Amino acid sequence: ILELSGSDSAFILGRGGKTKQKIARVSGAQLELHEHNSTVEILGGDVERRRARKYVELVKAQRVGPVHVDEAHDDGDLTMIAVPHNCVGFVTGSQGNFL
Repeated sequence: ILELSGSDSAFILGRGGKTKQKIARVSGAQLELHEHNSTVEILGGDVERRRARKYVELVKAQRVGPVHVDEAHDDGDLTMIAVPHNCVGFVTGSQGNFL
């Protein structure tokens, strides 16, 4: 169980629950967001829970500024590709909608 601030809870949930659904889908874990006490319960195996926790922490960090991901974040779920600065917009799309 992770404790969240009230604004983090809304950010993790996302519009229509989409962010929570994405985290669950890519991690393989089940997320139960308890908005009444600002916690998220992560259910699943060890690997799935670890990945979901990492993704929740990365999404929370996005709320306050840029997030830097490097090889230290890799637990078998990371592929890094160098993207030239002048091509970043093509990869991320409008407001990051493609990532």
